Amino acid sequence: MRCHDSRFGATEFNPGFGRGRFHPFQDAQGVAVLTLYGASGLMGALSESIFHQIPVRGPVRAIRRSTLRPMQVSVLAPGRDLKLVQLYDFGLRRLEVSRVELIDSEAAHYPRTAAWAAALHAWSGEVDGLVWVSRLHDTAFALVLFGDRVARRDLEVVEPPLPIFLGEGLARVQEAAEQAKITILE
Repeated sequence: MRCHDSRFGATEFNPGFGRGRFHPFQDAQGVAVLTLYGASGLMGALSESIFHQIPVRGPVRAIRRSTLRPMQVSVLAPGRDLKLVQLYDFGLRRLEVSRVELIDSEAAHYPRTAAWAAALHAWSGEVDGLVWVSRLHDTAFALVLFGDRVARRDLEVVEPPLPIFLGEGLARVQEAAEQAKITILE
């Protein structure tokens, strides 16, 4: 499942807008690598997108409903086996990096974590992306796919984009927010 800005189609890769845990970065030739984030379920997708900046504790555990306006969720399935670098369990140990350093780090550390994505991308031309356990929803796997390795045609749309600002989409986000004890402000 993917939570994404409506500027992008369900299978469209982000050309570099914004900053995330593993983007933006460039390949060895200095070309920007497009990325597509996803997760193994709705809670994971929301946790890795619209909920990811909300602190674990404190008085400001809320998002404005207006931030949901451009967002939608889509369900995708790969049309081929993907080769993903495992950034959990012994995968992190093999890289000699801790979860705290790579996954649990805050947004201020994104340039460093994006550098890890660049290094892992350069390590093998066969790597299609990265997979890790979601920082905020640890029963979900999250992933990022590299647009120069995975083509849009490699991804099948299982459920078309559903806006999350109103209707069924908003109801699903409100339910998830309630479970996470996050308030959606009007």
